[in-house]
Amino acid sequence: MHPPASDTATRVIIVDDHRMFADSLVRLLNDEPDLRVVGLASSIADAVRATRSLQPDVVLLDFRLPDGDAPECVARLREVMPAARVLIMTGLNDQATMSAARNAGCPVLTKDRAAADLIAALRAVAADSTDLGDAELPGRTEGEAHLPLLTDRERALLAELAHGLSTREIADVLHISPTTVRNHVQRILAKLDAHSRLEAVAVAIQKGIIPPPAREP
Repeated sequence: MHPPASDTATRVIIVDDHRMFADSLVRLLNDEPDLRVVGLASSIADAVRATRSLQPDVVLLDFRLPDGDAPECVARLREVMPAARVLIMTGLNDQATMSAARNAGCPVLTKDRAAADLIAALRAVAADSTDLGDAELPGRTEGEAHLPLLTDRERALLAELAHGLSTREIADVLHISPTTVRNHVQRILAKLDAHSRLEAVAVAIQKGIIPPPAREP
């Protein structure tokens, strides 16, 4: 008999097109009282719809999907839920896959890890912890290990902030809504432990996350 999930259980959506594997994950995670699978998806399109509808705490995302790969899916998920936390799973362990996962701004866990590693990583991602146990941010060099983890979109937005653009101007440049810009800014401030946009830009430049803006001639 499964232990009952609490009202505060971490809500998880599983995105994987191998149904037998996904069903086994459902049984595994639902055995944990603090985890609850609230939805399944087998493609990027399904994942976006499920995330918009269910607002999960964590999306457990396979790297390869029928209509694209994890980095594309992460970008689309954050359009509908900017605060979405994602843990990427992959059966691949090559440098290209690991670098792509890193560039998507998400931790990654290979499918050859133990079930306990997956559960621990999900809990850490849900808690927005930097201690991910056996989940890795692959491809990070020793010098990069201390840098806050920002997505490509967040880095691009920071670069526009460094040029002094307003919320509306950034929205136009990045082809997103002003509300999405504001949500991204709040996540950036939290990740950089900054209290203003100006401070966030200064911290990002100091840490080498973005280059300083070019001086006008």
